[in-house]
Amino acid sequence: EILNKDGTINRKVLGAKVFGNQERLKSLTDIVWPEIAQMAKERVREAEAQGKAVCVLDAAVLLEAGWQDMVHEVWTAIIPEEEAVRRIVARDGLSEEAARRRLQSQMTNRQRVEQSQVVLCTLWEPDITRQQVSLGLLQLQ
Repeated sequence: EILNKDGTINRKVLGAKVFGNQERLKSLTDIVWPEIAQMAKERVREAEAQGKAVCVLDAAVLLEAGWQDMVHEVWTAIIPEEEAVRRIVARDGLSEEAARRRLQSQMTNRQRVEQSQVVLCTLWEPDITRQQVSLGLLQLQ
């Protein structure tokens, strides 16, 4: 019942089943996260074998999944809760209540910032974001 006709996952249906139900969410993440971690580690090994100096792991659940040991630095993008709710409602067509349930199943901005070396905000003007990214890149060197 969570699959679309083409066999892909209907994220809206799946989300309704797991967000707000910690037991179901944990069951799902216990299945999916180890597989995703293995795929990410393999990609990092491939990049290293190709002589890449930097490899970016774009993982929305990196902190929740405990994958900090897979990276040298954690860069986090945050937005205020009200903006997050507005974006979820617009993107996924969910009610405000359902969007808030999704957010409540995630780490807070404060928790993310505490575990990050570089913090960005998607509400900043592009030139401010570029400056912050440049500062973060200087730290890598």
